[in-house]
Amino acid sequence: MYRYLVLVILLLLFENTMASCPAYDRRDYPHWIDLDQDCQNTRHEVLVEESTVPVQFKTNKKCRVVAGKWRDSFTGKKFNDPGKLDIDHLVPLKEAHQSGAYAWDQAKRKAFANELKDSEHLIAVAASANRSKGAKDPAEWLPPKRLSGRNTLRLG
Repeated sequence: MYRYLVLVILLLLFENTMASCPAYDRRDYPHWIDLDQDCQNTRHEVLVEESTVPVQFKTNKKCRVVAGKWRDSFTGKKFNDPGKLDIDHLVPLKEAHQSGAYAWDQAKRKAFANELKDSEHLIAVAASANRSKGAKDPAEWLPPKRLSGRNTLRLG
């Protein structure tokens, strides 16, 4: 009986939390900013970090990556064109929002969307696979191909 009472209380708390959670809007999580003011936004910082060869830049200012070599954790495919890649959040922004990030101030949401300290938080993946995933959590979407090593830990 006690287990059922606890379950009912947890369900009521969850329902109450979801009822107070405003609708997710990606614009509430500003991303791809130039936090360190080096002219590379978060997207390009990730591309530089994850390329297996030195990247090429559009200009000598080294702001925008135009070539490199990346391996997509979702499909195992290799890419040379960064235009075919998206930068994916380990915890989808929508999932974070529904898990309590909606209550964060704008600065904290921006910091979360652009976090670079954890190399697993943002990764370069095939644009097509990432768009298939969308805002789905790991219970709703998993990568189409399981890979060895660190990639088996990457769920979405």
